[in-house]
Amino acid sequence: MFKIGLDLGYGYVKGVNEVGRTVSFPSLVGEAYDRPLSGLFGGGSYDSTGNLHLVLSDAEGKREFFVGELARREGRNVSFAFDEDKITHPNTKALLAAAGMLLFPEGNSQVHMVTGLPLEQYIHKRDEFKEMLNRVSLSVRHKEGQADKRISFSKTTIFPQAAGAVYHAIWDDRQKYLTKGSYLGLVDVGFKTTDFIVFLVEDRLVLREDLSGTIPVGVSQLQTAADRLFTNKTGTKLDITEMMRLVESGELVFKGQKLDLSRDLEDVKRELARTIKDRLKSAWGNKINFFHTVFLAGGGAVALEHTLSTLHPTTTVVKDARFANARGFLKVAEVEAKKSGLAV
Repeated sequence: MFKIGLDLGYGYVKGVNEVGRTVSFPSLVGEAYDRPLSGLFGGGSYDSTGNLHLVLSDAEGKREFFVGELARREGRNVSFAFDEDKITHPNTKALLAAAGMLLFPEGNSQVHMVTGLPLEQYIHKRDEFKEMLNRVSLSVRHKEGQADKRISFSKTTIFPQAAGAVYHAIWDDRQKYLTKGSYLGLVDVGFKTTDFIVFLVEDRLVLREDLSGTIPVGVSQLQTAADRLFTNKTGTKLDITEMMRLVESGELVFKGQKLDLSRDLEDVKRELARTIKDRLKSAWGNKINFFHTVFLAGGGAVALEHTLSTLHPTTTVVKDARFANARGFLKVAEVEAKKSGLAV
């Protein structure tokens, strides 16, 4: 069974399959339209994450979408597909279709997909999410004529997001991290939420639910702040494209002049990191003194590393932090296939 680890993040979709292909694109879906001049200056290949003009067919009919970078760059009525509950959001299928088109094997292979939910949603909604994924049955192709690819899942596994990142963080050096009687913590700084999870190391990893949870803040606060700062400076609101660009670079060209807000945004980053750190210290209390390592993962880990690194003496940013959950989910699929490995 072909294995895929997929992190359907509120800000970005990240995925990796068993043959090593990785994909990442913004969780943006927009209204599609014909682009007759798209190839004039290099429109991107059919399997490019920057050129996802998709035609999706299922029981509800045929629809077209711009997804990811194309939606960000050229879409109309663009929105983050997970502004609300990802289980019921109408654009979730478009993101699954895009990821499937890029990660599924050729032919009619059975696929085992492991994905996740923020910890609080995992506790309450994992069965509903699994049922939704098991009902997925659609065809997708690129607008420019690529053959249809059938997207459905023979097996799905739902895993807590931060727990997936822990698998990725420790797997290649388990002897170093699995010190009996110690604790391992991981902070997954995402777009909309920050998950934190703690394991006690015994003969296996024991989840400490009382020390784990979800903080309802993430790097989307940077976009909100960027929009507010820009409006205060110019009197003009930003759309999603410019908002994302301002957060990434700290500056924009406005009316022919470069507007640099990088220092203001750095202040916002520090305040966001302090908020997260204070919430973690409150949740972990004295137990943090007995942690072996605190890992930082997720798309926001690098952006907030400077302030969060003082959380614990051995705070460590996970290698390939943006893909930590997706790679961990793939490892879960491999472990399930082999019926061996760490038990959680």
